[in-house]
Amino acid sequence: MGNLQSFQIALDFIDGAKTTGDLESLGQLFQTSTARLGFDHYACVSCVAFDTLPENAVFLAHYPDDWTKYYLEKKYDRIDKILQLSLGTSMPFNWENETVVKGRSGEQQRFFDEAEDAGLVYGVTVPIHVVGSYPGAVNIVGEYSQHDPSVEHALHLMSVYMHDRAVKLGDEGQHPTADRQELSPRELECLRWVSAGKTDWEISSILHIAERTVHAHIENAKRKLGVHTRLQAVVKAFLATNFYSG
Repeated sequence: MGNLQSFQIALDFIDGAKTTGDLESLGQLFQTSTARLGFDHYACVSCVAFDTLPENAVFLAHYPDDWTKYYLEKKYDRIDKILQLSLGTSMPFNWENETVVKGRSGEQQRFFDEAEDAGLVYGVTVPIHVVGSYPGAVNIVGEYSQHDPSVEHALHLMSVYMHDRAVKLGDEGQHPTADRQELSPRELECLRWVSAGKTDWEISSILHIAERTVHAHIENAKRKLGVHTRLQAVVKAFLATNFYSG
């Protein structure tokens, strides 16, 4: 891909992101833009322990649902070398860099092998270090290795703006904790099926309720949790101790 083409994709994303009004729209735009550069998935996260995710941390991602659920269950954020490296550098790096490949523990090597099995083979990581915010990282991931400097430069530009915009939109959409309500058993049940990759129609068939009722339960759960996407709702519900009980 030519330098100008990659740069134009980055500019198009930045221009579009300026007018996004919520995190879901921002994530969809980023996914579409990085797909034009040959990547399938992304994660824009704060480098904090995900089982104690602070209210103002960033967690916005489009990874395979099964992998996201498995990653959280295994608490892989505690051994994830990509996140660890992101804390110690401000320079972007790809996953074939020797700092990523060398010195892996056996547990870390199993983690990378399992990620490859899930289709997360090659990635570019952009560490984010901004005064006043948690350290963060943007991972852009695909199934094939790429070594195009113009693409990596474009991803760098896009990622910095992506994280900054995600922080701002998160602050704008933040609800005081005191105003939040507990999720109902039915809302939790619907989110459990969402985490299993089921659509509203499939959930309605499983629970024998109307599809519009399922949609309403999920939207209510998102509102109560103060999030904008289903994945974020699943993550926040997962981090609650009662997500898989009952």
